[in-house]
Amino acid sequence: MVKLFAVKVSKSRKTNRTNVELNRTELKQIAMGLYQVRIYPNSKSPRIFNNRFLELLTKTHPLIITILYLGLGVFMLWWYLHIHSKTSPIRMLIIVFSGFFSWTLAEYLMHRFLYHKAGDGSYNTRFKYTFHGIHHEYPNDHDRLVLPPVPSLLIAAILLGFFYLFMGTWALVFGTGFLWGYLSYMNVHYIVHRYSPPKRFSFWWNYHMIHHFQQHDRAFGVTTPLWDYVFGTRPEAQRKTVELEIVKKN
Repeated sequence: MVKLFAVKVSKSRKTNRTNVELNRTELKQIAMGLYQVRIYPNSKSPRIFNNRFLELLTKTHPLIITILYLGLGVFMLWWYLHIHSKTSPIRMLIIVFSGFFSWTLAEYLMHRFLYHKAGDGSYNTRFKYTFHGIHHEYPNDHDRLVLPPVPSLLIAAILLGFFYLFMGTWALVFGTGFLWGYLSYMNVHYIVHRYSPPKRFSFWWNYHMIHHFQQHDRAFGVTTPLWDYVFGTRPEAQRKTVELEIVKKN
């Protein structure tokens, strides 16, 4: 028997564990041993590939990507200055910031339409599940919180090539801001899953947990909620859509 409960889900600041609030009737049914509740496992996610090498490529630590893209960004800025040595630093800073800001929109669009099914926020293809659905099903698997280097670099190369077609060598500067915007997203996402929220400045934790544990079709912004406000996907008050699997004992 599968039952859909309207519940309140939050994360404990002290233990970093997920808390689920059920009403008195539901608690009584569980206490009587009539039902078992499975929320989200604290275990590692299952293997994606049988091949050990391919499976290794699906996991990484954010420090690896951070060092990689920080270094790549510095190199791209140096390369641009090597070609255009008289460029105004202020102008470069504006272009870097515009790249960073553009990432926040790309983050929202990819999260909403590429990683989730438009409309209900589900994962209706193997691609969506492999890239993102498995993270929703196993949100406590810290090895899968960051896109690994191989697919990450492939996507970055495609985007930088696309920028170059329209911007020429300015793509090196704009692309740096875009990559560093991705780094901000990646590290915010890792931190809110890996560590307990602080007493202050816990907004990112609270907002992203709504997306994970309450409304999968809302709150797509991770770095910023700006585009959720613009496109009308802010979380809805008092709306809970967490599916808890309630299995009747034999």
